[in-house]
Amino acid sequence: MTTFRIQEFAKLAGVTVRALHHYDRLKLLSPAHRSDRGYRLYCREDLGRLEQILVLRYLGLSLREIAALLDTPASRNAEPLRVTFARQQAALHQRRDGLDRILRALEHAQQRAQNPAEPEWLLYQTILKEIQMQEATEWTEKYYSPKAAEALRERRAALTPELQAEIGARWQSLFADIQNALDRQTPPDSAEGRALVARWMRLADEFTNGDPEINKGYQRMIEDKSHWPDDEMAARIRASMPKPECQAFFNQALQACLRHG
Repeated sequence: MTTFRIQEFAKLAGVTVRALHHYDRLKLLSPAHRSDRGYRLYCREDLGRLEQILVLRYLGLSLREIAALLDTPASRNAEPLRVTFARQQAALHQRRDGLDRILRALEHAQQRAQNPAEPEWLLYQTILKEIQMQEATEWTEKYYSPKAAEALRERRAALTPELQAEIGARWQSLFADIQNALDRQTPPDSAEGRALVARWMRLADEFTNGDPEINKGYQRMIEDKSHWPDDEMAARIRASMPKPECQAFFNQALQACLRHG
Protein backbone atom coordinates (compact mmCIF):
# COMPACT_ATOMS: atom_id res chain seq x y z
CA MET A 1 0.00 0.00 0.00
CA THR A 2 1.34 3.43 -1.01
CA THR A 3 1.54 5.94 1.83
CA PHE A 4 2.44 9.62 1.95
CA ARG A 5 4.03 11.79 4.58
CA ILE A 6 1.94 14.82 5.51
CA GLN A 7 3.92 17.26 3.30
CA GLU A 8 3.62 14.91 0.30
CA PHE A 9 -0.08 14.36 0.91
CA ALA A 10 -0.76 18.09 1.26
CA LYS A 11 0.95 18.75 -2.08
CA LEU A 12 -0.91 15.88 -3.75
CA ALA A 13 -4.28 17.09 -2.45
CA GLY A 14 -3.65 20.79 -3.00
CA VAL A 15 -4.19 21.78 0.64
CA THR A 16 -1.95 23.12 3.38
CA VAL A 17 -0.30 21.06 6.08
CA ARG A 18 -2.01 23.35 8.57
CA ALA A 19 -5.43 22.37 7.18
CA LEU A 20 -4.58 18.68 7.54
CA HIS A 21 -3.52 19.19 11.15
CA HIS A 22 -6.84 20.99 11.77
CA TYR A 23 -8.89 18.16 10.23
CA ASP A 24 -6.94 15.66 12.31
CA ARG A 25 -7.68 17.56 15.54
CA LEU A 26 -11.39 17.59 14.65
CA LYS A 27 -11.30 13.83 13.87
CA LEU A 28 -12.49 14.62 10.34
CA LEU A 29 -9.45 13.12 8.67
CA SER A 30 -7.07 11.17 10.86
CA PRO A 31 -4.55 8.96 9.06
CA ALA A 32 -4.74 5.37 10.23
CA HIS A 33 -1.01 4.77 9.81
CA ARG A 34 2.14 6.05 11.49
CA SER A 35 5.77 5.61 10.59
CA ASP A 36 8.25 4.04 12.99
CA ARG A 37 9.13 7.59 14.09
CA GLY A 38 5.49 8.53 14.68
CA TYR A 39 4.93 10.59 11.52
CA ARG A 40 1.43 10.68 10.04
CA LEU A 41 1.10 8.50 6.94
CA TYR A 42 -1.78 9.05 4.52
CA CYS A 43 -3.05 6.64 1.89
CA ARG A 44 -5.23 6.83 -1.24
CA GLU A 45 -8.40 6.19 0.81
CA ASP A 46 -7.59 9.29 2.86
CA LEU A 47 -7.45 11.30 -0.36
CA GLY A 48 -11.00 10.19 -1.22
CA ARG A 49 -12.29 11.32 2.18
CA LEU A 50 -10.44 14.63 1.89
CA GLU A 51 -12.07 15.26 -1.49
CA GLN A 52 -15.48 14.73 0.13
CA ILE A 53 -14.61 17.21 2.88
CA LEU A 54 -13.40 19.84 0.41
CA VAL A 55 -16.48 19.56 -1.81
CA LEU A 56 -18.90 19.79 1.12
CA ARG A 57 -16.91 22.70 2.59
CA TYR A 58 -17.06 24.52 -0.74
CA LEU A 59 -20.82 24.02 -0.84
CA GLY A 60 -21.04 25.90 2.45
CA LEU A 61 -21.43 23.17 5.08
CA SER A 62 -19.85 23.69 8.47
CA LEU A 63 -17.18 21.24 9.62
CA ARG A 64 -19.64 19.94 12.22
CA GLU A 65 -22.22 19.20 9.51
CA ILE A 66 -19.57 17.51 7.37
CA ALA A 67 -18.50 15.29 10.26
CA ALA A 68 -22.11 14.28 10.90
CA LEU A 69 -22.62 13.37 7.24
CA LEU A 70 -19.40 11.46 6.73
CA ASP A 71 -19.61 9.56 10.01
CA THR A 72 -23.16 8.32 9.35
CA PRO A 73 -23.26 4.71 8.09
CA ALA A 74 -24.00 4.51 4.37
CA SER A 75 -27.31 2.69 4.96
CA ARG A 76 -28.64 5.70 6.89
CA ASN A 77 -26.78 8.34 4.92
CA ALA A 78 -28.57 8.61 1.55
CA GLU A 79 -31.65 10.68 2.45
CA PRO A 80 -29.89 13.27 4.67
CA LEU A 81 -27.21 13.71 2.00
CA ARG A 82 -29.83 14.35 -0.71
CA VAL A 83 -31.57 16.86 1.53
CA THR A 84 -28.24 18.56 2.26
CA PHE A 85 -27.37 18.79 -1.43
CA ALA A 86 -30.80 20.24 -2.21
CA ARG A 87 -30.40 22.84 0.54
CA GLN A 88 -26.95 23.86 -0.68
CA GLN A 89 -28.14 23.94 -4.29
CA ALA A 90 -30.89 26.38 -3.30
CA ALA A 91 -28.33 28.51 -1.44
CA LEU A 92 -26.06 28.60 -4.51
CA HIS A 93 -28.98 29.60 -6.73
CA GLN A 94 -29.73 32.37 -4.26
CA ARG A 95 -26.08 33.46 -4.35
CA ARG A 96 -26.20 33.61 -8.15
CA ASP A 97 -29.39 35.67 -8.03
CA GLY A 98 -27.72 38.03 -5.57
CA LEU A 99 -24.69 38.45 -7.84
CA ASP A 100 -27.04 39.23 -10.71
CA ARG A 101 -28.62 41.96 -8.55
CA ILE A 102 -25.19 43.41 -7.82
CA LEU A 103 -24.34 43.42 -11.54
CA ARG A 104 -27.59 45.22 -12.31
CA ALA A 105 -26.82 47.75 -9.55
CA LEU A 106 -23.38 48.35 -11.09
CA GLU A 107 -24.87 48.84 -14.55
CA HIS A 108 -27.46 51.24 -13.13
CA ALA A 109 -24.73 53.14 -11.27
CA GLN A 110 -22.68 53.42 -14.46
CA GLN A 111 -25.63 54.99 -16.26
CA ARG A 112 -26.31 57.40 -13.40
CA ALA A 113 -22.62 58.34 -13.22
CA GLN A 114 -22.99 59.96 -16.64
CA ASN A 115 -24.92 62.71 -14.90
CA PRO A 116 -22.42 65.20 -13.35
CA ALA A 117 -25.05 66.26 -10.81
CA GLU A 118 -25.35 62.74 -9.37
CA PRO A 119 -23.47 62.55 -6.02
CA GLU A 120 -20.82 59.82 -6.07
CA TRP A 121 -21.56 58.79 -2.48
CA LEU A 122 -25.14 57.98 -3.47
CA LEU A 123 -23.93 55.66 -6.25
CA TYR A 124 -21.61 53.83 -3.85
CA GLN A 125 -24.41 53.57 -1.30
CA THR A 126 -26.70 51.89 -3.84
CA ILE A 127 -24.06 49.30 -4.74
CA LEU A 128 -23.03 48.70 -1.12
CA LYS A 129 -26.63 48.05 -0.11
CA GLU A 130 -26.91 45.26 -2.69
CA ILE A 131 -23.56 43.76 -1.66
CA GLN A 132 -24.46 43.75 2.04
CA MET A 133 -27.86 42.22 1.31
CA GLN A 134 -26.25 39.50 -0.80
CA GLU A 135 -23.59 38.65 1.80
CA ALA A 136 -26.14 38.46 4.60
CA THR A 137 -28.54 36.26 2.62
CA GLU A 138 -25.74 34.03 1.37
CA TRP A 139 -24.57 32.68 4.71
CA THR A 140 -27.86 32.57 6.61
CA GLU A 141 -29.92 30.71 4.01
CA LYS A 142 -27.52 27.78 3.76
CA TYR A 143 -28.93 26.45 7.04
CA TYR A 144 -32.47 26.13 5.71
CA SER A 145 -34.14 23.62 3.41
CA PRO A 146 -35.11 25.00 -0.05
CA LYS A 147 -38.76 25.21 0.98
CA ALA A 148 -37.97 26.96 4.27
CA ALA A 149 -35.56 29.38 2.58
CA GLU A 150 -38.24 30.34 0.06
CA ALA A 151 -40.77 30.89 2.85
CA LEU A 152 -38.29 33.11 4.69
CA ARG A 153 -37.61 35.17 1.56
CA GLU A 154 -41.34 35.77 1.11
CA ARG A 155 -41.72 36.72 4.76
CA ARG A 156 -38.70 39.05 4.62
CA ALA A 157 -40.15 40.81 1.59
CA ALA A 158 -43.44 41.40 3.42
CA LEU A 159 -41.85 42.88 6.57
CA THR A 160 -41.72 46.66 6.73
CA PRO A 161 -38.98 48.35 8.78
CA GLU A 162 -41.65 49.42 11.26
CA LEU A 163 -42.90 45.87 11.71
CA GLN A 164 -39.36 44.56 12.12
CA ALA A 165 -38.72 47.14 14.84
CA GLU A 166 -41.98 46.18 16.56
CA ILE A 167 -41.12 42.47 16.56
CA GLY A 168 -37.64 43.20 17.90
CA ALA A 169 -39.09 45.34 20.69
CA ARG A 170 -41.49 42.55 21.70
CA TRP A 171 -38.61 40.07 21.98
CA GLN A 172 -36.53 42.49 24.03
CA SER A 173 -39.53 43.14 26.30
CA LEU A 174 -39.90 39.40 26.84
CA PHE A 175 -36.21 38.99 27.69
CA ALA A 176 -36.45 41.90 30.13
CA ASP A 177 -39.43 40.27 31.86
CA ILE A 178 -37.55 36.96 32.10
CA GLN A 179 -34.54 38.77 33.58
CA ASN A 180 -36.89 40.42 36.07
CA ALA A 181 -38.26 37.00 37.02
CA LEU A 182 -34.71 35.72 37.47
CA ASP A 183 -33.82 38.70 39.67
CA ARG A 184 -36.83 37.92 41.85
CA GLN A 185 -35.83 34.22 41.90
CA THR A 186 -39.14 33.21 40.36
CA PRO A 187 -39.26 29.41 39.92
CA PRO A 188 -39.33 28.44 36.22
CA ASP A 189 -42.16 25.97 36.92
CA SER A 190 -44.39 28.68 38.43
CA ALA A 191 -47.47 30.07 36.71
CA GLU A 192 -45.46 33.17 35.81
CA GLY A 193 -42.71 31.05 34.30
CA ARG A 194 -45.20 29.11 32.18
CA ALA A 195 -46.81 32.36 31.04
CA LEU A 196 -43.42 33.63 29.87
CA VAL A 197 -42.96 30.39 27.92
CA ALA A 198 -46.32 30.95 26.22
CA ARG A 199 -45.22 34.44 25.13
CA TRP A 200 -41.92 33.05 23.83
CA MET A 201 -43.68 30.34 21.83
CA ARG A 202 -46.13 32.84 20.29
CA LEU A 203 -43.26 35.06 19.13
CA ALA A 204 -41.36 32.03 17.78
CA ASP A 205 -44.45 30.92 15.86
CA GLU A 206 -44.64 34.35 14.23
CA PHE A 207 -41.11 33.82 12.92
CA THR A 208 -41.64 30.23 11.73
CA ASN A 209 -45.32 30.55 10.75
CA GLY A 210 -45.68 27.14 12.37
CA ASP A 211 -43.26 25.62 9.83
CA PRO A 212 -41.01 23.04 11.57
CA GLU A 213 -38.50 23.26 8.69
CA ILE A 214 -37.86 26.94 9.46
CA ASN A 215 -37.36 26.08 13.12
CA LYS A 216 -34.90 23.30 12.22
CA GLY A 217 -32.92 25.66 9.99
CA TYR A 218 -32.79 28.32 12.68
CA GLN A 219 -31.54 25.79 15.24
CA ARG A 220 -28.83 24.64 12.80
CA MET A 221 -27.73 28.25 12.39
CA ILE A 222 -27.61 28.91 16.15
CA GLU A 223 -25.64 25.71 16.79
CA ASP A 224 -23.07 26.79 14.18
CA LYS A 225 -22.59 30.34 15.53
CA SER A 226 -18.87 29.77 16.10
CA HIS A 227 -18.50 29.71 12.29
CA TRP A 228 -20.57 32.82 11.55
CA PRO A 229 -18.82 35.55 9.57
CA ASP A 230 -17.88 38.82 11.20
CA ASP A 231 -20.51 40.97 9.49
CA GLU A 232 -23.45 43.21 10.30
CA MET A 233 -26.03 40.43 9.97
CA ALA A 234 -24.20 38.18 12.44
CA ALA A 235 -23.87 41.10 14.87
CA ARG A 236 -27.61 41.78 14.68
CA ILE A 237 -28.50 38.14 15.27
CA ARG A 238 -26.14 37.88 18.25
CA ALA A 239 -27.58 41.09 19.71
CA SER A 240 -31.11 39.71 19.41
CA MET A 241 -30.33 36.39 21.13
CA PRO A 242 -31.31 35.84 24.78
CA LYS A 243 -28.66 35.73 27.48
CA PRO A 244 -27.67 32.18 28.54
CA GLU A 245 -29.49 32.55 31.88
CA CYS A 246 -32.70 33.62 30.09
CA GLN A 247 -32.41 30.66 27.72
CA ALA A 248 -31.88 28.32 30.69
CA PHE A 249 -34.97 29.75 32.44
CA PHE A 250 -37.03 29.19 29.28
CA ASN A 251 -35.80 25.60 28.92
CA GLN A 252 -36.70 24.78 32.52
CA ALA A 253 -40.09 26.50 32.27
CA LEU A 254 -40.81 24.66 29.02
CA GLN A 255 -40.10 21.33 30.70
CA ALA A 256 -42.49 22.35 33.47
CA CYS A 257 -45.16 23.11 30.86
CA LEU A 258 -44.66 19.69 29.31
CA ARG A 259 -44.96 18.01 32.71
CA HIS A 260 -48.14 19.91 33.53
CA GLY A 261 -49.56 19.29 30.08
